[in-house]
Amino acid sequence: MKPLLKGFTSNSDLGYGRISPCRCYATVSDGPKKASASSDGPAWPSSPHPTPYEIFDLPKATPYSKAKFYELVKIYHPDKHRHTHNHPLPHKVRLERYRLVVSANQILSDPVKRRAYDLYGAGWGGNRTMENLYRTADRSWREKPGNASMNATWEDWERWYRERNGDKKEDQQPVYMSNRLFAGVLCIFVVIGSLGQARRASSNTMNLVETREQHHAAINQDMRRRQSEQVNLSRHERVENFLRQRDG
Repeated sequence: MKPLLKGFTSNSDLGYGRISPCRCYATVSDGPKKASASSDGPAWPSSPHPTPYEIFDLPKATPYSKAKFYELVKIYHPDKHRHTHNHPLPHKVRLERYRLVVSANQILSDPVKRRAYDLYGAGWGGNRTMENLYRTADRSWREKPGNASMNATWEDWERWYRERNGDKKEDQQPVYMSNRLFAGVLCIFVVIGSLGQARRASSNTMNLVETREQHHAAINQDMRRRQSEQVNLSRHERVENFLRQRDG
């Protein structure tokens, strides 16, 4: 006997010699629909203000992986809230958790931001950026008593160093002189300067005179040499010699 097709039954027991189809209908369950395993997802940290490491259940020395991030995004993404009307968490709580998940992923996925968070807590909570941390540290340093932010001259720095080191040395007092003494010192400097300028002028003049005399002596000697060369020459030879010297 051949096996029966699925969905059909034999009516031979009822006295029929043919196979009739068996109709099947869907039924509606009145009980609550069970949540899928993916809706449960990873457990959320119990602390009221979780850290990025607590959200992803990741130790600090462990390399970051986005597998837990993808799981949490599937649970708390705003587009999924419309399809889960009977979710035990309110809409605002799920939206806040989604924001924390995205922020934690941005910090841990970037090595620079992760190191800044590990050292200073930057990028999480109230510390949004490193610029705010630097600005706050600079402001707190300037507000401390005895800081060096207002030092403008070397006197200010000297006073600041003495106060920091506990030195009791008094400030240097200015030295004053009378008007007569000041005028005498000024006249001495004027005389010394005048003597120096006069000596310099005389030396320059002597050098100029010597240079001019040497130039004249050289010209005179050259003229005498030419005259001695042309004594025994005829007129025609002297003309030719002159033309030859002129043309170079």
